[in-house]
Amino acid sequence: QEPKAEAPGDDRPHSGDIVILGLRAPEEHRGAPAVVTVVAEKHCTVVVLDESRRFGVGECWPGFDDLSIECRHWRLDSRVRIQGMQGAKTSKLNGFSGTICLHKREGHPTFIRKPSAPDTPQLTLCVRLDEPELAGED
Repeated sequence: QEPKAEAPGDDRPHSGDIVILGLRAPEEHRGAPAVVTVVAEKHCTVVVLDESRRFGVGECWPGFDDLSIECRHWRLDSRVRIQGMQGAKTSKLNGFSGTICLHKREGHPTFIRKPSAPDTPQLTLCVRLDEPELAGED
């Protein structure tokens, strides 16, 4: 779904944005996709993502002038429709809609580490479902 409208001239990144890192990023991360995790006055903290954009492979702190925002769909309070879930417990959520929200303990966005791959943090988002009872999630 389309992201919420922004105020004119609001080109600052927000937590959850997908950005492309510029030439002043560490050499191994130049041109790489990353997700914004913290925003400061003139720079932000990002977790650099692998080619699948599912797993974190590094962290850096680019200035706003050394990144370009590629996607704003995962900002807090953005409307989303869940799709592509394949797990036995999560595939039932495909097709449901909700709102990106802050995780109680972890913030936004979040990363999980599975026991099978403890050194590979996986990007996750917290979604407040519109109809949790229909998804069996009340």
